[in-house]
Amino acid sequence: MGLTHLENQVISLQQQQSQTIELLEKLNQQLLRETCQELVTENKSGSILTCQMNDMEVLAPVEMLRIYPHCLHPKNDKKLTYYVETHCSNWLCSQIKEGDTVLDIGSAFGVIALPLSRAVGSQGHVYAFEPAKRTQHFLQQIVDLNHLDNVTVVKAAIADKPGEAEFIEYTPDNELTWASDVSTLNAPTVSHSLKHETYKVEVTTIDDYVAAHNLQPKALKIDIEGFELYALHGAKTTLTTYLPYLCIDIHKDVQTGESALLGVEPFLSHLGYETRLEGHTLLCIPAKTHQ
Repeated sequence: MGLTHLENQVISLQQQQSQTIELLEKLNQQLLRETCQELVTENKSGSILTCQMNDMEVLAPVEMLRIYPHCLHPKNDKKLTYYVETHCSNWLCSQIKEGDTVLDIGSAFGVIALPLSRAVGSQGHVYAFEPAKRTQHFLQQIVDLNHLDNVTVVKAAIADKPGEAEFIEYTPDNELTWASDVSTLNAPTVSHSLKHETYKVEVTTIDDYVAAHNLQPKALKIDIEGFELYALHGAKTTLTTYLPYLCIDIHKDVQTGESALLGVEPFLSHLGYETRLEGHTLLCIPAKTHQ
């Protein structure tokens, strides 16, 4: 009985020690995170910092890093390390190979275009669509700083028909640090409460762009703040001809105010796609791969 009591005391002490170590590790991680975030905050605008972004070492403008404090996960060496939407980039990269063509629609600051660029290699290409003027500037800067010769920044929005439309770009001085990352074409359901500016942008369709540039896309990433269904309406020929994999960020539909999934899922099912929702991301496998 005495031995059993002693064993129980040892087990209890081991559990307490394990909990203490876990707490210290969390405190250390939080301290590291605060230290790294201070570095980002204190650097003046226009600064270029070295960081790890989705497992790639890159040069990045500090303005971009200020958007993602919630995605900062520094290592013990105090290196700036960010993981942004990795469930999306990891899945896409698992479906493509060197030499493939990928469309990154709603590229924002290129956090997914970066790993896509590495995955398709020098013989492949990534077309990064981004209509927001400020964001375009930083996206092009990231492409140039990191010599991403296989990435083309396309300064246009995607919808169901080509033309010109009013665009709302949320400014970086909003209380929400990520506000500028969700700029969008104007629509009845779009919020005007955040600080923003409006201007006209070129709009094209996926089908028109693919045909004009003679592309054969292997995959599409779509993150366009509620215009998902309308982008797909303008991509029907591309979807039925090339059967690309799709990774779609689901938002509230800009026309109905309801989840875009209500329209997107049946539309793709009719084309033979198998879909799976992971969080707010719809992963779509074309008919040729699951028959």
